[in-house]
Amino acid sequence: MPNDPNFFYPGESLADHTMRITALGTGMPFCRREQRSCGWLVELGNGDVFVFDLGTGSSANLNALGVPHSKLDKVFLTHLHVDHWGDLTSLHALGMVRGRFTPLHVWGPSAKEERLGTAAFGEAFNNMMAWDIESRMGVVNFGEGNQAVFHEFDYAAPVKTVYEENGVKITAFPALHCLDGPNSYRLDWNGLSFVFLGDGKPSTFIVDNGQNADVLIHEAFVPAPFYAQKTHLPLQVASNIANGVHCPPRSAGKIFDLTRPRLAVLYHLMLSEDLLVPILDDLRVTYDGPVALAQDLMVLNVTKERITQRKAVLPDLAWPAPAHHAATDTRPPMNPNKLATLSPFLQEAEIPVEGVDTEIKG
Repeated sequence: MPNDPNFFYPGESLADHTMRITALGTGMPFCRREQRSCGWLVELGNGDVFVFDLGTGSSANLNALGVPHSKLDKVFLTHLHVDHWGDLTSLHALGMVRGRFTPLHVWGPSAKEERLGTAAFGEAFNNMMAWDIESRMGVVNFGEGNQAVFHEFDYAAPVKTVYEENGVKITAFPALHCLDGPNSYRLDWNGLSFVFLGDGKPSTFIVDNGQNADVLIHEAFVPAPFYAQKTHLPLQVASNIANGVHCPPRSAGKIFDLTRPRLAVLYHLMLSEDLLVPILDDLRVTYDGPVALAQDLMVLNVTKERITQRKAVLPDLAWPAPAHHAATDTRPPMNPNKLATLSPFLQEAEIPVEGVDTEIKG
């Protein structure tokens, strides 16, 4: 039976002129079964793959999409709230096991204080991951896959190019969210563009850098009274969160009205059926153009002619996809100097089982 064209199925080829954008997670730090924390996958027809944020729980959707982990080596973080980076740990550890023989590269902004920037975060991250990575190094071929390299850029610069290779240009610019530091991104390739706010209130930065975008993704919270009701918070606290450090739909709509993207996307909403109309009513106060309310596994195929929206149909128990270089795979040699070993007193406590050879071989 042929696949339903209204849905996306893993393994679908990507035309060389197309950009594919997939929502890995569209929710909040409070993970829900149908809404993981923030994350977006961008695949290009030239073979490049990029991840923009990878919050808690979002890696399950990423894994099920069937993208080889050998290609998942470029992550761009908007800021360091855990719902935007929490599954970076899983991506790093799994990648070196699944055939990523090159370092995981992570880009992110500096901050007003050095201790709050991406470089300091990267140092802490590598220290935190030390036991996990060290324990795997003598078991698998890993090349340089044990490394996570962090690239920090100046958060305060109005706009800067942070990546430019293979016809792809990614620029970053400040976002207004909680503390100094957060940035947003714009990816331009083959005459197509993807703009991702991350988190933040309306600003001239997103207006200046969001012009002529094909897809502009802007966060929004449900209006504060509804947020207070749903989360059992006092209205003042809900307003502080929804309006003070984030923004309601009408504020995102103001940005959409000033930038006029081909497709506006609202995300970071805690969705429920009874809130869809209030969300859209609030948005329509300021914006009358085409908009999508992002849900996990929303897939957008973007060409110069059209933007197609579908929902991914994924297996609940997905197995890893083979590395993209598997057909011509020359695996790095095992490193005998990194062989994982236990102390003698632990080795002596092992109970042998007939027919099971537990020796780790290089």
